[in-house]
Amino acid sequence: MRQRLIQFLRVVRPEGGESTIGGRKIYILPTRYGLVFGVLLITLLVASINYANNPAFILTFLLTGVFIQAIFHTWRNLLDLHLHWQQADPVFAGETTFFHFQLHDPKGRAHYTIQLGFNEQDTVVAPCVDEHRKIVKIPFLSRQRGRLNPGRLTLETRFPLGLLRAWCYLETEAEAIIWPRPMEGQLDQTEPADEGSREGDRGVGTDDFTGYRGYRPGDSLAQVSWKALAGEKGLLVKQFGGDRVSQLWLDFDALSDHGTEQRLSILAHTVQTLSSQPVHYGLRLGDLEIAPGDGDSHRLQCLEALALYGESS
Repeated sequence: MRQRLIQFLRVVRPEGGESTIGGRKIYILPTRYGLVFGVLLITLLVASINYANNPAFILTFLLTGVFIQAIFHTWRNLLDLHLHWQQADPVFAGETTFFHFQLHDPKGRAHYTIQLGFNEQDTVVAPCVDEHRKIVKIPFLSRQRGRLNPGRLTLETRFPLGLLRAWCYLETEAEAIIWPRPMEGQLDQTEPADEGSREGDRGVGTDDFTGYRGYRPGDSLAQVSWKALAGEKGLLVKQFGGDRVSQLWLDFDALSDHGTEQRLSILAHTVQTLSSQPVHYGLRLGDLEIAPGDGDSHRLQCLEALALYGESS
């Protein structure tokens, strides 16, 4: 029954990657305080009629006007808001990821105490006070690895008096990559294999210091010269001789004594461990083979491959 009712809801759908809240998509109902306020108005009206008290009539109509104005301003607080999904933070299963959205009003109108959240998840409150795009990070607790689709996003507000609740539902194009939960495990002693690099010194080893070079995306932060950065010399990376570092192959098939999810968790833990060591490691995952490498970009590539393992193309 609930799923059938959801089909009839008015949902804001993205156009060109951006969702715009229109007036006909907004729902509004009194809160508990609004219901109490309504009972108070009825009581005042009955008392005013019973005692024919003009000041009581004035007070009743004044409060009724305030309530009617609150309806308009609560509804208007969501009207014309624009929401655009940017990215999501990749995390391990069981951790909280954050979906990054841009919130703004191109007309520059102020919107206050906008509450955003996914179904049965924690919510955040963010104002939108001008035409500038505000970054809002909405949390979502992940439960399993893979590609996470958080579902419909709910925006609501009780501004300005808390007597009414206005809300709307938004379909988003948001998704996050959830890595396998790391788990320590014993890898096969023969696999992954240990090989020596014979390419010679290229300034990426860990032995003798040879000089500096400019920073390139994917370089390890451990090799960054923070002292040079503090001296306003730019972002430089230390180079060392003796780059004949070990090359390790992490093989999914080498963990045949474990289940699929356990294998992925062990490999994820191993990738995390090796990423902080002067080791070049590669990943063999079924038909997929990632050549040995190091650095943060290589780590992210391996973890993403583990997260999406078994996903149908």
